[in-house]
Amino acid sequence: PAAPAVVALYDTPGTAYDVAAPGTYAYVADAESGLRILDVSNPATPSEIGVYDTPGFAQSVMVIGSYAYVADSGSGLRIVDVSNPTAPFEAGFYDPSGWVYDVTVSGTYAYLGDNAALRIVDISNPAAPFEVGSYVTPGNVHGVSVAGNYAYVADGEDGLRIINVANPAAPTEISFYSMPGYAQGVALAGDYAYVADSYSGLHII
Repeated sequence: PAAPAVVALYDTPGTAYDVAAPGTYAYVADAESGLRILDVSNPATPSEIGVYDTPGFAQSVMVIGSYAYVADSGSGLRIVDVSNPTAPFEAGFYDPSGWVYDVTVSGTYAYLGDNAALRIVDISNPAAPFEVGSYVTPGNVHGVSVAGNYAYVADGEDGLRIINVANPAAPTEISFYSMPGYAQGVALAGDYAYVADSYSGLHII
């Protein structure tokens, strides 16, 4: 960790916003160029093997099992079947009225961050996802992480919001932490939340 080194580069055709890399594949949310799937079994020679051009602007991706969940900006949540990485196809979608920035999946729910709210979507049937609950935050939800009964929301200029999602139909905010910058992403590890706070750097809460 004290001496990181680049072993390879793959220049996607779009703007790479996010990546998920379970196993030997990397799934890239490539903005206007959709979802790109790379074979990274040999990290020194990554190669693209599959593409699904989402209708919107792919900003975030999470892969669970045979599905890639893509936050596709103005085109909502796109659920892409990647059981055959060389021939991905859309299995279902949910398109709320807002601009979806981020997605995380826990159990049978996808948690969407958009410019209006945290949205909780039932994905037990990928072909027919539907919203079961939402919580309107004071800011724009740019990042979401979930642990147990709580969703941790990077809420732009309104900092870190902690929302109880034990009842997905009625999420409620239990606390918040004001940030000096603009909270854009959040990752969890144990008792800590690591918040990417735009021009104010990394904050550990």
